[in-house]
Amino acid sequence: MKLKSLEVIQSSDRISSVDVFRAMAILAVVIFHFNGYLPYGYLGVELFFVISGLLVGGILIRKFKRNDRINFFQFILQRGFKIWPSYYWFLFFGWFIAFLIFHNDHPGYYPISNLKDVSRYAFFYQNYKAAPGHWPFDHVWSLCVEEHFYILLPIMIIIVKAMMENKRAMLFMSIAALIVGGFILKLLGYYLTNSGEAYSVTHARIDNLGWGVLLAALVSYHGDAFRKVKKIYLFFVVGLLLFVMALFIRVYFEFEFYNRVIFQSLAAFCFFLMLLGVYYHDFSKWKSIRFISYYSYNWYLWHPLTVVAVKKYLGISPGSFMVYMAISFLAALFFTILIEEKFLMLRGRVMKKHMQGLALEPR
Repeated sequence: MKLKSLEVIQSSDRISSVDVFRAMAILAVVIFHFNGYLPYGYLGVELFFVISGLLVGGILIRKFKRNDRINFFQFILQRGFKIWPSYYWFLFFGWFIAFLIFHNDHPGYYPISNLKDVSRYAFFYQNYKAAPGHWPFDHVWSLCVEEHFYILLPIMIIIVKAMMENKRAMLFMSIAALIVGGFILKLLGYYLTNSGEAYSVTHARIDNLGWGVLLAALVSYHGDAFRKVKKIYLFFVVGLLLFVMALFIRVYFEFEFYNRVIFQSLAAFCFFLMLLGVYYHDFSKWKSIRFISYYSYNWYLWHPLTVVAVKKYLGISPGSFMVYMAISFLAALFFTILIEEKFLMLRGRVMKKHMQGLALEPR
């Protein structure tokens, strides 16, 4: 059987540098969740947010630049075909597996008995509604953030596109407002609440995604100029050094304000700089890393359930860690092929019919 992933990563339209960063993000998160084997590996989520802003923002900004029509519902449907099938299959099948494995010793690991609790996951507001946690599934808070972002961003760009003058300037100003606004809301959350909600709520994460959108706008409008910069890799170096410094402060100094407000925003900015520095670098030969990247979404979905199952039956050891990595990645590969790829093929057919329908509509 020929894997679709091998065909996709060889496409000339594929940005190899983004694949490499996405692979690093998923590896960091997956390793971290096995008993904290990689300290601060959870920062891979911040990197995922920047990458998501870059890719999704790039789709919309390219349309904006060409002055193409931006159809909000078509955009949501396109993202839905990518995200929803694997997500809802994970919820349904994952809850069933969790019930079979944990119903005696950890009944709180699956939100099946409480319909109100189930709705938090089904309708993507798990990151807001205060309720008991279900650890193998609570990582989907980041998907809730992205779903909310998929609604906000096209609306913002459609509004900017409707303006009569200075659309390009307004686009960059709107992205800047997105970043600054996210930081301000994070700041307000710190001072006005006593909980740790600032970590997962959408309004406090918009700046992370905004940095990715800014990168998409820069490469769309100034890509030729950036390609000509001989030492563009210095952006990566500066970003890496700044990240190391930020992490050093986080590790060795107990500043609550810095840890809960500054650090999250600063990490995303560092990832923005690092991505910019190597965006045009050719990583096409890094096929093994890019192969991992292709399966990152389903790996992210399934790895927490896998880790608690492996730890339950095999304990914590280097051997069980290797079993966990292998099983969780095989699950990602299986469900990507079985669910994600099938629905992406269906998306292609649905979108083709939709565009043909639009062409036949009277003008």
